[in-house]
Amino acid sequence: MKKLVIILTVLASISFGVNAQSKKAFELNFTDPQSVVNAIFYAAQSKDFAIMQCLADPYGEEDGDVKYLSSISQVAKQAKDSETNNNKKVDEFVSMFKTGKINGEVTYKKQSGVEYANVPFWFNHPGGERRSNETMVLVKRYGNWYLYSF
Repeated sequence: MKKLVIILTVLASISFGVNAQSKKAFELNFTDPQSVVNAIFYAAQSKDFAIMQCLADPYGEEDGDVKYLSSISQVAKQAKDSETNNNKKVDEFVSMFKTGKINGEVTYKKQSGVEYANVPFWFNHPGGERRSNETMVLVKRYGNWYLYSF
């Protein structure tokens, strides 16, 4: 009986350890443009939208699409707090980006002293597959990469 209790205790602790690892948060690395883009896919897959609010250009020079992406954390919070039309926006974001992936090499350019990274990616564009291949442009600020446009 004592051996059975020990075995069950060990099995339970292993099981809890596996569950804890599977819910590990995304480790965002702002020094890697691919990590910043992968954070979008992570947010859509895990529905952990808080990460989205820190991805945009800190100078506020991002385009409208990036502003939309950055707003998802606030939209999700509002949708959770009340029964609004925001659920549709969150569902659309999840649908578009949950199967997203980087599909090419990152390229870099410098223009007027500012560094940019181009990260090609695929996502589920609501307009159809012909519009699903995109490039996310990131801008380097203070040594870190941020979403700028797509």
